[in-house]
Amino acid sequence: MIRKLLFVAAAALLGTGAIAQSPPPPKLLVVISVDGLSSGLFAQYRPQFTGGLARLASGTVFPGASDAGAVGRPLGALMKGHWPASRDVAIAGGQQAAKRIGGAGADQQWYWSGARFKSDLAATREPRTVAKVNALIGAALAQPRPGLQPTAFCRSKAKPGGRQLARAAGDATALAASPELDGDTLALAAGLVDELRLGRGSDPDTLAVDLSATANVAQGYGADSEEMCLQVTELDREIGDFLAFLDSRGIDYAVALAGRATGATQHAVPILFWRPGFRGATNTASASTADIAPTLGALVALPVSSGAGHCLEGIPASCAPR
Repeated sequence: MIRKLLFVAAAALLGTGAIAQSPPPPKLLVVISVDGLSSGLFAQYRPQFTGGLARLASGTVFPGASDAGAVGRPLGALMKGHWPASRDVAIAGGQQAAKRIGGAGADQQWYWSGARFKSDLAATREPRTVAKVNALIGAALAQPRPGLQPTAFCRSKAKPGGRQLARAAGDATALAASPELDGDTLALAAGLVDELRLGRGSDPDTLAVDLSATANVAQGYGADSEEMCLQVTELDREIGDFLAFLDSRGIDYAVALAGRATGATQHAVPILFWRPGFRGATNTASASTADIAPTLGALVALPVSSGAGHCLEGIPASCAPR
């Protein structure tokens, strides 16, 4: 897959000891949203996670949060309002998602258009990484993709006629309803981290990533299909590769990952907070996706209006005013 061409060798996981009481503020805040990842889907597959989702789940997990939708300004816009030199970068699997997570004033805002990653920001200079990723996707899409090898757990969900996410050459619709799209989105995110040197400036930066394939697989194959099992298994691995990439660059970062409700059905979603070295617990307190910005913002002493969510306790940050 394309991410293999861009991700460097994974760095070893950091130590498992508890984080110090007063760690330095992170230089990069990463917000990952996963379309279609409900609390039920997360709970079903949580025992199977061994990669990035397992790593994030070792932090503080709010398993039954509400999806508040677009409430207030995105974190990146708040960061730029406080630190004008802060970079706000958004990459998404769809155009509307890119606007939702990036907001007005984003430095870079890219989305999957069905054939390539493109931007609606007319004044944005296209980084070399974007052209490189689009070329690699085009070459991969021109070739057929065989079905994925299922785990024993996924085989238990197999039904007659299952495709195991096989794709014919040139089938961009099948690419979008598979882990390929999430891998390509994270590969572009990784490339932009390097090219733009995110997390290396004097002020903290924000990277927002929206992953669309889980919702697309649910729509195309069903939420309880073998294909969904393959998708979630690969999502776990792809996120693990991305976190290992950040480790390999020596960036001090923190992550929030949240599911996102899609379609007419409103459902609870998980929210996970983690940074290297931090170990938390599952928290059943009330939480909302609107709480992500003030909670991550507390890590960098970012003043956030209480009207757009509140800081959640139990993560590696103090919610008290500074």
